[in-house]
This record gives sequence, structure tokens and C-alpha cells, in this order.
Amino acid sequence: MPDLQRLTEAAVHKLLSEHALLHELLVEADRISIEDDTADALILGLQELRDMMHDQFAREEYGGYLQETVSIAPRFSTECEQLRHEHRLLLSDIDAMLDDLSHSPEESLGTFHVRFRDFTTRYLNHEHHENAIVQKALDDDIGVGD
Repeated sequence: MPDLQRLTEAAVHKLLSEHALLHELLVEADRISIEDDTADALILGLQELRDMMHDQFAREEYGGYLQETVSIAPRFSTECEQLRHEHRLLLSDIDAMLDDLSHSPEESLGTFHVRFRDFTTRYLNHEHHENAIVQKALDDDIGVGD
């Protein structure tokens, strides 16, 4: 039988490392949205962010911390399903920004910074929820509070 505590601690470490990388991309995209007035630079930064988020979300959902959390603490299955749904919404938000920048760059540039900040806030709230669920599952698994 696997050592669930060790697996969960490894999942938490990996999750936090991936979140740190995404934070760097969010900061960079925000900087570009302030300093660069061309849609091309924003499209490149957003595409990189989207690709990285897509890959991270896939890892979290299939064999990663979401799957592990449900296996050690099934009571979180509804919350984990909500996080999966949020993954799709966050990617859809990036796709919409990319589409707008590609098809109507002049109109999109004027509102992009505010829109991206709103997206960042939603992503950070999502990330906080992910971290909290993993921590609760880890606490359950190792018997904190017994």
C-alpha cells in the first residue's frame, strides 16, 4: 500500500512549485499589458500562459493532486469537481482574450489590462481553494486534530 502522506506531501510540493511558475507568468503578462501597447506581445504572453495552465490543469486532474485528494479524502470529491470546472472556465477566459486580441486588437487593447487583472484575481482565488483542499486532505490523512 502506498504511503499516502508522502504522496500527498509530494503533491503539495509539486502543486506549490507549479503555482509559483504560473505566478511568474501572470506577473510578466501583467507587466506586458502595462508597458507594451501591441496586441502581438500580449498574444504571445497569453498563449504561453494558456499552454502552461492547460498542462498544469491536466496534471492536476489526471494522476495529480485532485485525483489523489479524492482517493484519500472522498468527501472532497464535489469540491474537486468544482475545481475541474473552474479549470475549463479559466482556460475559456484566456481563449476569449486571445480571440479578442486577434480579431479586434484596437478595441481589445483599451480594456485588456482591467480584464487581465480580473482574470488574475479569479485565478488566484481558484489557486487558494486548491491549496486549501489539498491541505485539508493532508490533515485528514495524517490525523491532525485526533
